Amino acid sequence: MEIGVFIPIGSNGWLISTTSPQYKPSFELNKQTTLNAERYGLDFVLSMIKLRGFGGKSEFWDHNLDSFTLMAGLAAVTSRIRLYATVPTLAVPPAIAARMGSTIDSISGGRFGLNVITGWQRPEYSQMGLWPGDAYFAHRYRYATEYVRVLRDLWETGVCDLKGEFFTMNDCRLSPRPKADMKIICAGQSDAGLEFTAKHADYNFCFAKASTRPWPAPTLWHAPSPTPSKAAARSPPTHSPW
Repeated sequence: MEIGVFIPIGSNGWLISTTSPQYKPSFELNKQTTLNAERYGLDFVLSMIKLRGFGGKSEFWDHNLDSFTLMAGLAAVTSRIRLYATVPTLAVPPAIAARMGSTIDSISGGRFGLNVITGWQRPEYSQMGLWPGDAYFAHRYRYATEYVRVLRDLWETGVCDLKGEFFTMNDCRLSPRPKADMKIICAGQSDAGLEFTAKHADYNFCFAKASTRPWPAPTLWHAPSPTPSKAAARSPPTHSPW
């Protein structure tokens, strides 16, 4: 298990409140948070991606930085801690994500990895004309599987010629390739999400869940290595947005 911090890339971090201190994200805030995490010996920092907030009086996540460019800046001012950006697979082509990842690998000296998300909040993507329709929910992990295949092919061999259901690559090239092994995270908690992570990712998150019921909360699932992970003792919720 590795312990890290979700840095405050979105307004007010993870507090949906109007009574807590109010702030908007900035590079300086995220730099100080990351340098503190590195100084205290934490293993990684991760920046999410949110393309549209939830509005309301708190303006929750209405103000957000970009994940890739933020982590590139943080890579230049840190020396040890691992850095994970988040890629919205519906908005960023996999070959572009692979090239940006290789660039940050170079800046960081091999400390970069990628959190792959399938996307679930329709307004984030429909505002740009990128929402593929609600039928996407049924096949989003097939889509993500091909997406990661393109990433892995380019990072590991420098070329991808995949002819898939969702992506058609024609002698697609990437050079320079990353010097380090590029780790992939997936936060999926549905059955399909866990199966995808076990097959194609290196890490999942251990989610803590509160319960008012008299029995213990379910044991949650974690994938600590590229080897397919073992399932948890209990099944995850079936109606997760992930």
